[in-house]
Amino acid sequence: MKQSKKEKWIETESKKAVQIHWDNIDRIKKLEEEISTKLYRIFYFHHSYNKLERQDNYDKYDLGMDLIRDEQKKLAVEIADLQKQIDVNPFEKSVALMRKNSNEEMLAKKYDRLFSKESKPTKEELN
Repeated sequence: MKQSKKEKWIETESKKAVQIHWDNIDRIKKLEEEISTKLYRIFYFHHSYNKLERQDNYDKYDLGMDLIRDEQKKLAVEIADLQKQIDVNPFEKSVALMRKNSNEEMLAKKYDRLFSKESKPTKEELN
C-alpha cells in the first residue's frame, strides 16, 4: 500500500527523533569513557602519592606529592565538567524526548498544523 505524504512525513520525523536519541547515547558513552579514564588516572596518581608518602624521608618528596595532588584536583574538576555535559541531556531525558517527538499521534497533529495552513486559502485569495 502506498503511503500518503502525511504518513511519510510522520515516519521521517519519527526516525529523526530516534536518531537524535541514538546520537545522544553515543555522546554520553564518549563522555563516560573520558570520565572513566580520568578516574583511573586519579587512582594511579594516588597510588604513586602513597608510595612517596611511605618513604623514610618523604619530606624530600613534598614537591612531587604536591604536584600529584594538584594533578588529581585538576582531573576531578575535568570530571565534574564532563558530568555537567552529560547532565544537560541525560539518558532519561533523552528517552522521554524521543518518545514525545516520535509519537505518531502528536506528529499527525503537528503535520496538520504545519501543512493545513499552506493549503487553506487566505481571506485575500477568497476576495
